Amino acid sequence: MRILFGSLIFAISVLLSQSSQDFHNRYGKPDRERFAARPGITLTVEYGSDHLACYALIDPPQPLLYSQEHVPLMSSEGVSEVLEEVAPVAMRGKEIQTFLTQSGCNQSRLTDYENVSIMRSTHTCDTSSHDQDIRTAITFKREVCAKQNK
Repeated sequence: MRILFGSLIFAISVLLSQSSQDFHNRYGKPDRERFAARPGITLTVEYGSDHLACYALIDPPQPLLYSQEHVPLMSSEGVSEVLEEVAPVAMRGKEIQTFLTQSGCNQSRLTDYENVSIMRSTHTCDTSSHDQDIRTAITFKREVCAKQNK
């Protein structure tokens, strides 16, 4: 009886689960997506009305529902690779200015370019570690992106 009940519950949960394609069919193209860019690194992209990237966030994998768990640091090399894929140096334009903020071991560097702004946050207490990145936020400076925030 327990096996039959367990099988029934499993079958119902499989039938009620919806795939990515189910959601795409029902709601259309998403305005935001999250990708597993590297082991231990996710990339969340928010699109403009033209379906091109307006904002991107590189951060560690986190559950969808809030939890108070300590979020692990990411590989600085991996973050640099993903950043170059998302906003290559060649497309950033001329560097306008850089702001650096440091509080204890945490450092945030905002670099403003002609075509993009990049805010990279790191935790630098353990200088021997290759994993120092907390998150990197990229803002694309396109007219359609500016309009969607008004």
